[in-house]
Amino acid sequence: ARPPEPKAEPAPAPKAPREEPKAVTAMKEARRKLHQKLIGQMDLRRLDVSHMGENELRPSAQAMIKDILANDKEIGADVDRERLAKDVLDEVVGLGPLEDLLADNTVTEIMVNRFDEIYVERSGKLTKSDITFSTDQAVMGAIERIVAPIGRRIDESSPMVDARLKDGSRVNAVIPPLALKGPCLTIRRFSKSPIRVDQLVEWGSMTKEMADFLKRIVESH
Repeated sequence: ARPPEPKAEPAPAPKAPREEPKAVTAMKEARRKLHQKLIGQMDLRRLDVSHMGENELRPSAQAMIKDILANDKEIGADVDRERLAKDVLDEVVGLGPLEDLLADNTVTEIMVNRFDEIYVERSGKLTKSDITFSTDQAVMGAIERIVAPIGRRIDESSPMVDARLKDGSRVNAVIPPLALKGPCLTIRRFSKSPIRVDQLVEWGSMTKEMADFLKRIVESH
């Protein structure tokens, strides 16, 4: 008689997505609403932001945000309005939530896969960040502010572009139809402290003899 066949193990139940804290959800919703109202105010005042420098645009946007928040009844009392105002101002004038990451010298790479999916590399380790953009439009705005000063353009006919930030960081941006989940952006940053040859020897990347040989080649041109 044939032995009974072993029963197949049931497939593990899919994990339920982690529920986002209410405070985070409330902040995201408030940021989305404030951003939309600010854009509406700019449209009403016929502001041509594409031809305005940051020194002109920032105080103007800041004043409008302050005015909107003073008269807005939809934003809950539990939302940090100071933080909300900064986040929306950064999205309109700067690079949005990436501003804080770019100010962090431990960050070596930033990857925006979609507006609400941002990964950050520190010390060679990649982790998903809690910060997000409010919309795809906000990501697109950040990309346009990066490429405009260097005379590049990005649109459906040219949906991928390479650029550099003022600090020398390399940037690659891709938008639909090449990007399937919405505009995406990668920023590769350079360390403030360049790697030295003696460090490469210490880490085992090269031997001392190799380092000495390279040194002689450079010195003798």
